[in-house]
Amino acid sequence: MGKSFKDYKPKDFLYRRKGPWPQPSPAHPLGEAPSVLHLPLKEWFEWWVHIGSRFVLTLGYSPIAYLQGIFNGSLDDIDDKEFMELFESTMLAKFITKGLDDIDKGIFKDYLNEEDDFYILDFEIAKVVKPFPGIYVSGTKCLLKKVAGGKYKYEPIVIHIDNTKALIEPTDGDAWELAKYYVLQGAALGITLVVHSVLHFPLDSINAITKSAVPKSHILFKLIGPHLRFTLPLENAVLTFKSTVIRPAWYKPYSPHPGPAEGLRDLLVEGFKGIDGNASYKTYSYPMKPIKVHAYFGEYRDRYYEVFLSFVSKVLKDFDRNDEIIKQWAKYVSQNVPGFPDDTKIMEGDNLVQAVAYYMWAVTVGHAVDHETYATIGVRKKPMRLRQAPPDKNTKKMDRSKLNTFWDIGKYVMAQILFFKAWTVDYLKDIDYKFDKKDQQTAQEEFFKELEVLDKALQEEGICYMKYKDMPSSIQY
Repeated sequence: MGKSFKDYKPKDFLYRRKGPWPQPSPAHPLGEAPSVLHLPLKEWFEWWVHIGSRFVLTLGYSPIAYLQGIFNGSLDDIDDKEFMELFESTMLAKFITKGLDDIDKGIFKDYLNEEDDFYILDFEIAKVVKPFPGIYVSGTKCLLKKVAGGKYKYEPIVIHIDNTKALIEPTDGDAWELAKYYVLQGAALGITLVVHSVLHFPLDSINAITKSAVPKSHILFKLIGPHLRFTLPLENAVLTFKSTVIRPAWYKPYSPHPGPAEGLRDLLVEGFKGIDGNASYKTYSYPMKPIKVHAYFGEYRDRYYEVFLSFVSKVLKDFDRNDEIIKQWAKYVSQNVPGFPDDTKIMEGDNLVQAVAYYMWAVTVGHAVDHETYATIGVRKKPMRLRQAPPDKNTKKMDRSKLNTFWDIGKYVMAQILFFKAWTVDYLKDIDYKFDKKDQQTAQEEFFKELEVLDKALQEEGICYMKYKDMPSSIQY
């Protein structure tokens, strides 16, 4: 039988059991994940020294960013092959959804048959954004057909534009070119505030509760503790600072979104609560393992997760299934993170191993590779703002240099540098879990060796989306 809470003193906990704790989000208590608002001064100091200061100093690059917009303010021409490659070979692959819901089947009924394998890129999410004057936003759906003989190759068949109710095909010339930009706009909004956000905010509760409710000497803290640094101040800044990127203003050189904060916060709600009747956007539930992605990008993620799962299985192979600390931790977390095993379920089967392995994977590989691959997409290929109304089948696209202004491009460049690019302070490869037992120390050595072996194998296979040596130990950007 392990120790109970009465066997520990306040000094045994990171912040003497007075640390951070989740609470309902002030912005949207029923629609967003719980927030962690009251942080120890130590965490704020570390974040400002290592991360916040970089944001401030990087603002000095703004004039150069806007000069780039002046001298090259045009969006890139994206043919159909490149259009699909953007989705097949980056984090945008998360949007490739197999199986159409009833609404999709109704919209695309004239394009479906039983012989082909259909997928969809669904950006209905964009409908909640209320654009600034002169800027347009529309929900879109792009029907894909899997290419015969290609494991993860797709062909775009038709794009539905919600604002005009038009079904636009590749043979529709200018209308098709503009429709693809609207799909990419939906992808940019969806990645930054819907899909990627669930690797940030729902996991904050686990971060805070582990710091405050698990003793530093406990094996649970030893495993998770090295993955908690810098994250909570970062999340707090994004959600609450007046300077945050999700509160756009004309004078902010880094706010690329097409509308004000109200609609953007609704995108966070869609990421957490889902969209009723839409199979592409389901209510958040703690996954326990990476969600299926229909691309090599997904295989890359899954293979890294298996290494984390193996490591955690070795470390926790003999854990006490009556451990009060683990039970209380799971109870607290399950009250704040939908789908997380409660104090009873956490002790069943390998639930504890999966729950811990997924968290460690998500805040390192899962989060970082999203940023790494999104930042490889040029800013002129992922517009958040469009200055021509959504097309119907007969639309003539204006010159690409007029679809965005130099002001828009400058904001894209600054957002890319400040928020999308991976900036690592602490690295995964440098972690020491400070295990006491020899078999756990051996498991740590094997873990890092297996990560190195996997990294080499993925590079040789040509599906390495981020090198192991560059991976962070926690969410730091």
